[in-house]
Amino acid sequence: MVQARSHWSLCGLTAAVAGLLSATGASRAELEIDPIRAFCIDFNWGPGGPNGFAPPGLWANASPAEHVAWYDSLGANVIQTFAVSCNGYAWYKGGAVPEQPGLAHDFLTDVVRLGHERGMRVMGYFCVGANTLWANEHPDLSYGAPSAPHIPFTTEYLDYLCASISDALRRTCMDGFMIDWVWNASGKWLECEKSMYEELMGEPFPGAEGVDDVTLLEFNRRTVDRCWERIRDAAKGVDRDCVIWLSCSDVTNPTVVNSRMFREVDWLMNEATDPTVLQGVERMKGEHTRLVQCVVGWGDRHDARTIVAGADESGIGIYGFSAPGTSSLPLPIAEYRERPIIGFQGNDRNIAVLARYYGGEQMDMTAEQEASGEIVLLPETANARGTSPFLTDGQIGNWGNPSDSVTWLVDVEKPGAFEVEMDYACAAECGGSTLDVVVGDDALRLVSEETGSWRDYRPVRLGHVRIAATGQCAVSVRPSAETPWKAVSLRRLTLNPVR
Repeated sequence: MVQARSHWSLCGLTAAVAGLLSATGASRAELEIDPIRAFCIDFNWGPGGPNGFAPPGLWANASPAEHVAWYDSLGANVIQTFAVSCNGYAWYKGGAVPEQPGLAHDFLTDVVRLGHERGMRVMGYFCVGANTLWANEHPDLSYGAPSAPHIPFTTEYLDYLCASISDALRRTCMDGFMIDWVWNASGKWLECEKSMYEELMGEPFPGAEGVDDVTLLEFNRRTVDRCWERIRDAAKGVDRDCVIWLSCSDVTNPTVVNSRMFREVDWLMNEATDPTVLQGVERMKGEHTRLVQCVVGWGDRHDARTIVAGADESGIGIYGFSAPGTSSLPLPIAEYRERPIIGFQGNDRNIAVLARYYGGEQMDMTAEQEASGEIVLLPETANARGTSPFLTDGQIGNWGNPSDSVTWLVDVEKPGAFEVEMDYACAAECGGSTLDVVVGDDALRLVSEETGSWRDYRPVRLGHVRIAATGQCAVSVRPSAETPWKAVSLRRLTLNPVR
């Protein structure tokens, strides 16, 4: 109890400071978050749980100090961690929600304190539409407990959710929180939903056959509106400057399009992989609402390199999430920075992009021309455009997407004419792919032939190109749409000076 009172006292002081800042037109939570550069080590998912969510207590030994150090090394200015994860257990001690079994540290509270010491904002998390503990304890108020939205937004559930939010804000001093899966579970008309219908629609439940698609949509929109109002009032009643951050996997869903939630939420994030949908959200959000795009989390479906290229100009915040490794952390940040981006796959490739982007570092590798004038382009200095080309075993393979390409940026000191030679391999029945090798303004074409296996390499002379001037020159290998793409294994590209 002494520890809990201490947290209340500290958060009370924080709220008082927030009030002073608001009086001068500034917001505590917004002061140091421009641009938004956020990340989450995602405790929601993991092996051993009953439904795909992490079982209670998984990663309960996670070190707050190690996690904050990892985020800081990444270059994030916003840590998104957990108040309550999808399994229904809390990541802080002494609160209204049972803590993760075996929780070694007062994790969220400690992350907030340590993050603030490093100038970072710290956000908690609540999965609004799924909570295994709630579902198991209230089977009549849930569609079971799958790893998908399963909770109707009843008054009873909203009371529980909002009490959890208020409690976490008071006890941990977090700067705000993400709300996820704000989708009302419906479809079979549980008894609790029939009561919800009467509350929200102002008329008796007409029976399942009396609810058409238009009425069902309106009902679900009202459930979301009520849920949002309850969350907003609970959070802002504790800390009016706390950030409420909506993660939305489908910003075009009619349940939320032009909703009050979109207009009133502080941060609105597109979790899906296509950032262009945020153009439509721009017309639906409030004047104060900040937009965020997720760029890490769905493996090769996210192309962080392409998305962050325009983020600074657009003012859109950037966010990523990733499953913990066996140590409760992803790979060390030094490894993400030291290895070439093309040497990673999936989420790790996108984290390697963020490590450079958040740190203001150069994304592309460069290649040097030899003193003899020869230009030898190896996989280790290549830059992938797209998500599939992958450096492994000294070659570029796994090149499954014909829209992806590989580029070298060569620092040329001795321009002139060059003969281009490609060293590649192609397995049986995989020949016939057409590739263009583009050097400056010149392009050469190759139709791949089978070499025996993916590791039986063959040097092929493609022809001559000319590099007209000193400076940086791009050399690219691009699949052509003229023939079906079956990939190659690329070991080397050499430009030999023509004497």
